[in-house]
Order: sequence, then C-alpha cells, then structure tokens
Amino acid sequence: YIIEICKEEFKHQYLHILKPKIIYIAGDGRSGSTLLDSILSNIEGSVSVGECHRFWVRFYEKETLCGCGEKIERCTLWSKIDEKLHQKFPDYDSEFIREKVKEIQYFKNFKKIPKLLQTKEWQDFAEIVIYFYNQIAKTSQRNIIIDSSKSIGWCYFLQNIGVFDLRIIHLERNLASVANSWKKKMLLPEYYDKDVFMPQKTNMVILKSWIKIKVLALALKKNNYFMFLKYESLCQRPEFWLAKIKEFVGEPFDITEFIMIPTHSIGGNPMRSGSNKKIVISNKKVDLHHLNFFEKIIFKSSNVIAKTIIK
Repeated sequence: YIIEICKEEFKHQYLHILKPKIIYIAGDGRSGSTLLDSILSNIEGSVSVGECHRFWVRFYEKETLCGCGEKIERCTLWSKIDEKLHQKFPDYDSEFIREKVKEIQYFKNFKKIPKLLQTKEWQDFAEIVIYFYNQIAKTSQRNIIIDSSKSIGWCYFLQNIGVFDLRIIHLERNLASVANSWKKKMLLPEYYDKDVFMPQKTNMVILKSWIKIKVLALALKKNNYFMFLKYESLCQRPEFWLAKIKEFVGEPFDITEFIMIPTHSIGGNPMRSGSNKKIVISNKKVDLHHLNFFEKIIFKSSNVIAKTIIK
C-alpha cells in the first residue's frame, strides 16, 4: 500500500506536463522495425529517434552520425538535448545514466523494474528520462515520438513510469527469418571513420533471446495501448494492417504511399542511410541461405512450439 502511494505521488509530479505521445516499437532485433519506423515517420508532427535509449552511448562516444547526416554530437536535436540535460540537472552524469540504461536491458532485471522505481535512486533516474523525452518533443517541435528502441526492458520501464501517452507495437518476425538475418555480415553506416559491423549471434543466443522477448512482452499487454503485429502479416496484407496501425496510433496519415523521411535516428538498420526514397512493402519470400538444413528445422519447429505455448 505504501509503495503504491509513493508511485502515485511520483506520477502526480508530472501530470501537469504536456505529455508527448511515444509510439514504441518493441521486439527482437532484425524483425523489420526499420520498415515500420520509416512508415510511422510519415505521420505529420512526428519525429523518429531510432533506438534513442542508445543516446547515452552514441552521443558521448562521438563516433557516429545521426540519422540527419550530422555527427551526432553536432546534431541540432541531440546537442541541444545534451545542453538542456546539463542545465536542468547540475549533477548530471552521463556515465551514471548509461549504467542505469544498461541494467534495464538485462532480462534478469525485467521483473524488478516496478520495485526499482520505488527507490529514490531510480526515481531520480526516471526524472531524467521523463525530461529527456519531453525535450525531444519540445526541441524538435514534434509531439509524436517514434521510438524503435525495441528493448523490452526499456519499454517496460517507460510503461511503469506511467506519465507518457505510450503506444506499444510489439513487432514479431518468424524466428527462422530473424536467425537468418542475424547471420548476415552487415556494415553499420553511422560509423564514419571506421568499419563497424552489426553483431552476429550464435544459434543458442538467437533462440533464447527471441523466446524471452516473446514471454516478457506479455507484461506489455497491460499497457492501455498495445498492439501485436506480425511482420509477415504486414507484408502480406499491408493495406489491412496499415489501417489497423493508423487507428491504433490515433493520428491521421496517408497509408497509401510512404517515403524514407530524414530522421534523427540513433542506431538501427543500415536501411536508414537512404532518405527520400519511396518505401515499398515487399512480400518476397525470405531465402534462408544463411542457415543450414538443421538450423532451419530447429528454428522453424521452435517457432511453432512457442506460438502454441506462449499466449
């Protein structure tokens, strides 16, 4: 009871603030979030920030480009937000925030998040996060934030803060296709003076991560606005699912044609490096040529079993 009172008092502090709408894409990596993010970026009055929970790594390491094409530390949006954070919080410590964000990412800490938010240390952290998102909206002059961080833990943290208009889209792709994609060697274009490749994972890590995300995402269903979307379903019936998405996000936007709009995205798929190109939703069958015969059987059968058990 005391914990609930503390939680409500914490939320009450921020009720007077105009809340940005956060359209959060949750799910595993290599699940098509770049495509969905690019579509949602066409919503008028929105700003796409990519995997913005990576801000406290990418901005301070000063090695990558923002989606707008500028070095991230010189980007008009992120440099201003960094300046505001230092002004608002005299003891602002980016390393402290970075470690807290990292803690949230661990699957083992997922269930602890509601209790962590009852402590002053984590409430202070949450205050910075709330200010961070509000400043994204204020600085960009866009009150709709497209956040494709994907992280289930970060999403659950935002859900438990409870002060945002949070719209969660859990995007899931067939396990075999996800695994095939993790096997590819792909260069990250945001690193401008060195070659850095997207990570490649082992079969066990791919399998465990995909299943854990599917299980933990069940907790996100408690959010006022939650939508489950299969990537394959979007590709097979784009008009139907785009209409559903439009209704879900509660914002008017043209669902008949999309372009790659320049963004302020942090991290993500190399597909982001192209802009002003027409977005084509393809229903082309995925060639699983990065998987051998036995890997295909394992991932396909695991997908069927998980779909049956985890509901």
